[in-house]
Amino acid sequence: MLERGALLAALGEVEPGAMVFVSGEAGIGKTSLVRAFCADQPLVRYGFCDALGTPRALGPLHDIARSSHDSALAGLLASGADRHTLFTAFLDLLAAGPSVTVVEDAHWADEATLDLLLFVGRRIDELPALVIVTYRSEEVGRDHPLRRVLGDLATARPVRRLQVPALTPAAVAELAEPLGLDADQLFAVTDGNPFFVTEALSAPGEELPATVRDAVLARAARLGREARAVLDIVSLVPDRAELALAGKGVEECIESGMLLLEGQTVRFRHELARRAIESDVSPVRLPVLHGEVLDYLAGLDEVDPARLSYHAEAAGDRAAALKYAPLAAQRAAEVGAYRQAADHYARALRHVSGASVELQASLWRDSAEACDNSGYLAESIKASERSAELWASLGEVGKQATVMARCSHVLWKAGRNAEAHAMAREAVSLAEAGTPGPGLAMAYAALARLLMLGRDMPGAIALGTRAAEYAERFGDTQALGRALNAVGSAHWLTDPERAVAVLTASLDAAVEAGDQMGVASAMTNLGSGAGEVRRYDLADHWLAAAAEYCSDRDLDASGSYVQAWQSRSLFERGHWTEAGARAAAVLAAHTQHVPSYIVANVVLGRLRARRGDPDADTPLQRGWELAVQTGDLQRLWPAAAGLAEHAWLTGKPELIEGLVAETYEHAVQLKHPWAVGELAQLLRLGGVETELPEYVAQPYKNEEMWQEVGCPYEAALALTASEDPEQQVDGLFGLQQLGAWSTAEVVAKQLRESGIQRLPRRPRATTRENPAHLTDRETEVLALLAEDLRNVDIGARLHISPKTVDHHVSSILGKLGVSSRQEAAQWVRRTR
Repeated sequence: MLERGALLAALGEVEPGAMVFVSGEAGIGKTSLVRAFCADQPLVRYGFCDALGTPRALGPLHDIARSSHDSALAGLLASGADRHTLFTAFLDLLAAGPSVTVVEDAHWADEATLDLLLFVGRRIDELPALVIVTYRSEEVGRDHPLRRVLGDLATARPVRRLQVPALTPAAVAELAEPLGLDADQLFAVTDGNPFFVTEALSAPGEELPATVRDAVLARAARLGREARAVLDIVSLVPDRAELALAGKGVEECIESGMLLLEGQTVRFRHELARRAIESDVSPVRLPVLHGEVLDYLAGLDEVDPARLSYHAEAAGDRAAALKYAPLAAQRAAEVGAYRQAADHYARALRHVSGASVELQASLWRDSAEACDNSGYLAESIKASERSAELWASLGEVGKQATVMARCSHVLWKAGRNAEAHAMAREAVSLAEAGTPGPGLAMAYAALARLLMLGRDMPGAIALGTRAAEYAERFGDTQALGRALNAVGSAHWLTDPERAVAVLTASLDAAVEAGDQMGVASAMTNLGSGAGEVRRYDLADHWLAAAAEYCSDRDLDASGSYVQAWQSRSLFERGHWTEAGARAAAVLAAHTQHVPSYIVANVVLGRLRARRGDPDADTPLQRGWELAVQTGDLQRLWPAAAGLAEHAWLTGKPELIEGLVAETYEHAVQLKHPWAVGELAQLLRLGGVETELPEYVAQPYKNEEMWQEVGCPYEAALALTASEDPEQQVDGLFGLQQLGAWSTAEVVAKQLRESGIQRLPRRPRATTRENPAHLTDRETEVLALLAEDLRNVDIGARLHISPKTVDHHVSSILGKLGVSSRQEAAQWVRRTR
């Protein structure tokens, strides 16, 4: 614990109701620090993340249930309860009284455990518990799954960070000098890493090892033959091994300090030591030893199949790998650890040669679903295609159609819409040609959903209704919920009340089926559909409900689409600062979720264009390119409108027709009342006369309705087009009040040309140069951000605390509509 007093004091100052992330490189002493702190705590629970090739699903939660003797939590885990129930049960355990819970080595955590940490971190502030999470900072790179958790909890009030540093040269010298060792050389070899230092000092009579491996092997070489054999077999078991597996010689390993005894298990003092021993095991003996471990574990009760599949593959036992890997995948999927499920299925498929065609088809199908849920879209598509081929070879047309129907949705997610439609139609043709069954319901539902997304509402309603009929006939509640979702969403443009009723029925069916994604989708479509037809009270209600539902279950990808639509609703209702902040948050966190990314980019681009902020074109072009890739009117219409509006505001109305004419014809063909109205209005600004059809949304026929609908920007623009000069001036003032400086400049010029001279005063030069409405202090902070200064340095310059600087930075990012300090700095440089 040399040089660790300040860290111990920092942990001691943390009040209950907090989560502390303790980070540092391997061997830096994170575990020693945490255990020293916990030594004085009355109740401590430990959970461990394993260094398995594919980690145990919710491994730490299993450890905690055992160590705390919590029969309720253990019972839920044994019964295969869903993740929300398990997570809530863990919160109840934390709420039971003062305690410290330690989750070790979160860099090895499975996806479900990471979701658990996120779930707890968002809710722990009201609990009498402290949760400490350790992880290796050098293993958590930009794309590491733990990085998402750290990012999402970055602004959470109860979350703390503690970085464990290396020992200083002075500390290394204090350790080395009593043994007569060269402290400078020791520091140069170890770089102050306590584990490296300790391992080197453990062999004082030998030459200093150049690596930890040499240090560990030097110590191991002094042990007897039986003890050395124990180290070999224990080194093949990540984290800890059962005493009975270790065998004779384990006592000598414990006495020498090479292994630590914990209950009925032993483990290496550090993972680096385990790897050092493992690297020294002969390649010829490796599969033999893994086979011994597999045989021992297979004879135990309730062994996690993830462990069995790991050792089966390492032993070269194809049959065992094919037996245990799918079981491990199913268990991982049950608790939402879909990445681990995909990895386990991949392991099974590496050994599937020679298995029955039916088993191969099933494994490829299940792998496709796991890959889809975990975001591996390309892998999911390939697995689906392979599964469909195998089902076809067996003549299982219904199962082939089901796989293709699900794959069509994955293709849509990947932006391959033409292929998605082709596959869905082929699935329908196959299912219709065979004996009617659940596959037909799923195929109809998949195609109906694609038609709805493309805004072919009559087609979606007709096909979705048939899908619902077949789903009810064959008792497929999940397919029923998906079919009703498509039908209900398709009713928004013609019969909003019917849309609400059918989508509510879809929600009920998804709840009954236990389909959490279906529940989230139904709530989201209730909100986004209402927003699309500008029924904002209803939209706000359901979007808020969807946001809460997704947050409670950590469905962050679905939550991102909700947040994107909330940003659009806020934008249309004139709450521009908050709209920009939410859009920026979506762009920062969910770049792979294409629909969310399109909505957020368009909102941000239109906001910049109306305010006159720099670089409106970049997000608008990005949104348009992605929208074109989808081919869906729902994406094309706002993106095209944003580009056209930007052209008008920048004095290029001649470009408008080329930007929107094709999308306008698309909207007319589909009879979308709101898309036709907005695009026709923009075409008129470009000098193209258009006749509004009868079905166009009412505010485009009677512009006085914009205020009633709740759209202040459109209401202000409508006033500026009035024949009454006073109303025109009122409209200009309304644009200025919104901060639509660019639009106000265009309108003011038009009014002056028409002979109106007494107009509201233009904003002061300082305000025009600061279109984001930054305060003086925020302007100062932004200028220092452009110098790439840290919060602590900015605080020192301005004589304010780093925490205050952090508040200013958050406000600045929201007002500028950017997602990072770097983008804010670029904004400054562009405007200079």
